[in-house]
Amino acid sequence: MMLADRKISLKHIQWIIWIVLYAVHVLSIMPYDPIGQAMVYSAINVGSYFVIVYGNAFFLLPRIYEKKQKVIYALVALVFIIMVAILRYYTTFYVYNHFYAEKPIPFKWSGISSSLISSILIYLTSILFYISLNFFQLKQKQEQLQKQHAEAALNMLKAQVQPHFLFNTLNNIYFIAQRESPVTAALLEQLSQIMRYFVDEAPKDRISLSSEINFIRNYIELEKMRMRYPLTVTISGDGISEDIAVPPMLLIPLVENVFKHGIDKLRNDNFILLSLSLHQNRLEVIVENRLQEKPMKGTDSGTGIRNLKDRLSLLYGTDYALVTGESGSHYRAQLNIHL
Repeated sequence: MMLADRKISLKHIQWIIWIVLYAVHVLSIMPYDPIGQAMVYSAINVGSYFVIVYGNAFFLLPRIYEKKQKVIYALVALVFIIMVAILRYYTTFYVYNHFYAEKPIPFKWSGISSSLISSILIYLTSILFYISLNFFQLKQKQEQLQKQHAEAALNMLKAQVQPHFLFNTLNNIYFIAQRESPVTAALLEQLSQIMRYFVDEAPKDRISLSSEINFIRNYIELEKMRMRYPLTVTISGDGISEDIAVPPMLLIPLVENVFKHGIDKLRNDNFILLSLSLHQNRLEVIVENRLQEKPMKGTDSGTGIRNLKDRLSLLYGTDYALVTGESGSHYRAQLNIHL
């Protein structure tokens, strides 16, 4: 049962073919020569076939012919076939005269001609073998890709189970929190929406700008719960429609940078201004906040902005503009991208 389930590899098939060919060759000579002599002659002949087939399939064709050197390939192949044919006939001639002949026979050029004809036929067979080998290798690669695709799809389905389980759990907690603490329920709802954004929207190449803005709103609301004083948030958009699409997670670094470096928890006049406008198929985004009088200690200033620049370079090449800097008592980040 185990042997039946085990797949036969291409290498095993080749060995089987060579063994069968050798056996057939021995049987074809046995009516004329003793079995020992037939086995030796068959080994010489089949060995020459082996050299021609694999020499052409694994060396001449891939290393010369496939590199567009067809004339050189033809010359080298011709010399190769002639050398193998001569070596095959001379080996047979030598073995016969030294081990089996009662009376040595003279060297005949007609024997080389016969050997050359059979070598040419084997050479043509080696081309068919090379084509078949490439076909089976291509088929194996396709099967591997299909298997990898199926495994990826299965892993994706598995990955979707955990977020959905977590969403259902958050919904249950949300309904309980609605009765006990409406504020907590609102925060749970915003957290659930952020997580759903990561699962459903973030893997996409492009999402609607409205989805990105909703994600930013939820992020700001969750950050506000950590602040002692109220935070003034202003989000405005001129000429922004629902069908505008942007790469996901493109604007959040500008807002996240505000909470990392631009919020002074001792002040009660912190603000975030997020302005979006559309001009000639280009989106301009401005994020502005109040500067801290004393920078926070232990923060790696500008890491998020540097990462954003790297991503913008990958997405847009040089067709973007990102300018950040201080403007009086405010910090301003201005992004301009092509839609």
